[in-house]
Amino acid sequence: MAGPSRCHLLVIFLLQVTSNAFATPTLEGPANLKDCERQFTEKCGIEVGNSIFNNGFLSDDCCRDLVKLGKPCHDTFLNTSLVALHPNANKAQTLAKGEQIWTECVAIDNSDKHETKPVKECLEKFPPKCGEEIEKSIYQGTVVTDACCRDLVSWGKSCHDIIAERNHDVRHPSVNKAQALASSEKLWNLCAAISRSPASSPSN
Repeated sequence: MAGPSRCHLLVIFLLQVTSNAFATPTLEGPANLKDCERQFTEKCGIEVGNSIFNNGFLSDDCCRDLVKLGKPCHDTFLNTSLVALHPNANKAQTLAKGEQIWTECVAIDNSDKHETKPVKECLEKFPPKCGEEIEKSIYQGTVVTDACCRDLVSWGKSCHDIIAERNHDVRHPSVNKAQALASSEKLWNLCAAISRSPASSPSN
């Protein structure tokens, strides 16, 4: 009997299930499932799955790849995952979250066509790891490492403000903007204090 196909493995990655899921029987998906998964990377499959089921971070790059993949494939992955691997999930809530992720990714993809030069230049300064830490801190209240705080300050307040406003308008438009920008300002002040502290310097 043939082993699990790559499309089934991608469905598993989308759900971020444990290794036991590889032994779980899966239902055959729609005819275009294999065609869809051939165009999507494992890394982005994991990110999309985390963003839907675990409220994880979805990078701009994977959002662009998802939009390039197309809405039918996005819906196919999500529906097949629900039926085959996560039958006890609240279907309405999960599909709504999937739709939210798709809408946000379309906004990110569209924003690329209208990004100003300052925004593009600032985005290039923010490495994905620290960018994720900073965004999570502003919108989820998580902690930013001292190393990313020092990097943030080195990039400058102007870039911090530009990216904070861009991320709200493109990635989190439903969040109260005044509160988001206030949280962004609070983070900047904290990171500025950390960067001035001798204790924050890396030890030799």
